[in-house]
Amino acid sequence: MNLSMNYRDFEKLLYFFEIREKDVKNMLFLGQILLPYEEEFADAFYNNLMKFDDIKEFIPEEKLNKLKTTIREWYRKLFSGKYDSEYFLYLLRVAKVHVEEGIPPHYIIVAMNFVSRFCTRRIARFFSEKAKKFIGQFECESSETEILEDFVLEEVFERMEDLTRSLRKLLALNEDVLVSYYVDSELRMFLESGKFERFTINFSKKFALFVDVAILLGLMLLATFVVVLFGIDISHVFHGDLSHGLIAALGDLLILWTVLELLNSEIRFMLGGELAVSAFVSVALAATIREALVVSLEHDKPIEFKLGIGFLILIQGIVYGIVKWFEIKREKKRGKR
Repeated sequence: MNLSMNYRDFEKLLYFFEIREKDVKNMLFLGQILLPYEEEFADAFYNNLMKFDDIKEFIPEEKLNKLKTTIREWYRKLFSGKYDSEYFLYLLRVAKVHVEEGIPPHYIIVAMNFVSRFCTRRIARFFSEKAKKFIGQFECESSETEILEDFVLEEVFERMEDLTRSLRKLLALNEDVLVSYYVDSELRMFLESGKFERFTINFSKKFALFVDVAILLGLMLLATFVVVLFGIDISHVFHGDLSHGLIAALGDLLILWTVLELLNSEIRFMLGGELAVSAFVSVALAATIREALVVSLEHDKPIEFKLGIGFLILIQGIVYGIVKWFEIKREKKRGKR
């Protein structure tokens, strides 16, 4: 599943929305207040959505029970206090279902607004009842009662504001992740395409995944061959060809290092990151350098051949430098955002 976000993006979201340990504790506390309303929430959530006539074409009556189960699960996870990569992937799966069902993204915003109102009302009710119960324990004169009420209400208001602030942060995080899934240009094209186009896109995605796996396996196989080649070149050392064995083995290690870098780059790409093009160029450069090292020991090779390899290394080095420069520049721009 090629997404427009990755794990690093989610960590940035936690930072951007200022979700800290205090917010996690607040959400756990809110769970004690709001989780008992789980069934009521699920019913109210879909009753609120069903007042919009056009939503019924996306959520037919026969799917209502299943969707209520889904929203109850989301509600529990909201107050679980576990906001990590697993939670991030869960939100992406939820977004994927919304996209596949063709549900317009503005309903996500409508839903989050409802969740905020539903929770805030019950938080206010909880603290109102607690405050009344607390004040009722004291028998005071009217003037003293007013002072006590003002003090209690001020404390209650501050606590409620702190809790609802944490709630708003988590709801904003959910909304951002879910809506961001829609923003991806590839998914927009998918939503606007016909049945044949959707089939083609789905097939191409699966084929792309197959190719990615094939590349990954190929790189693993290539790394194995390089290790074998390294062993063969080392064996030359013990057969009297010391200089050739050491130079060739050094080149093998260089190739192995670049293949490992390419393997890690491919893994990051499959996890949703960007593919480092410089890794591909570095493999070609390392292979050419190894060839140049070996050729330098072969005196029967014409000087033109050796100069040609040197010129090829120069060109590859320039290309590698240009590609790497663009990657670093892009990374710096991203860091400033």
